[in-house]
Amino acid sequence: MSWWDGYRTSDRAGLLTGALELADRGWPVMPGTFWQTDRWVGVSDAPRSGPVPALTLGAVGASCDPRTVRGWWSELPYSVLVATGSVLDVIEVSPLVGRRLCERLPDVSAPVGTSPTGRWWFAVGPGEALRPELASRGDVTLYGRGSWVVAPPTDLPEGSVRWRNPAIGDWTLPDTYDVQVALLDVLGQRPMLACAAAAAGTVATGVHS
Repeated sequence: MSWWDGYRTSDRAGLLTGALELADRGWPVMPGTFWQTDRWVGVSDAPRSGPVPALTLGAVGASCDPRTVRGWWSELPYSVLVATGSVLDVIEVSPLVGRRLCERLPDVSAPVGTSPTGRWWFAVGPGEALRPELASRGDVTLYGRGSWVVAPPTDLPEGSVRWRNPAIGDWTLPDTYDVQVALLDVLGQRPMLACAAAAAGTVATGVHS
């Protein structure tokens, strides 16, 4: 028997399955510290908050290689972390905004993650910063290069991370510009460029900013 609780063996199998599915879709994954009884474990001197990468290289060490992924989850029930900034970025919002944003994006085939604390995250194409109107808000977070998000079926102290719309379509990532404009609409804000163009008597033509 390993030093960790034996009842988590079935958890490990499910976590491995979830990590392999993400890797198969081309999303780079990595093992993260996991909640054990009353603390985060998985690496020596694990931070009190978590999950955090259990790799020495951090998010740089994330991989889509199935053999590597199987090796990571061969013994311990690590949290499943998705590295952001290369293949995908993630925009995280509050639950009410998340539900409304889903309604504005009915054709998005990439899954949407939800945390047990009520936060929703949307995977988008990488490399574009938040628009100024969104960056100034405390309830909207962008995870980009060097960062990560916690993916299903990871267990947190408050509950499990889940998919809102699992395994639909081909997981094509929506353009971050389109998602951010839809998010502004949900929040009742108008894009600054559109406002500026209207004030100048010109027509905004879909410039990404």
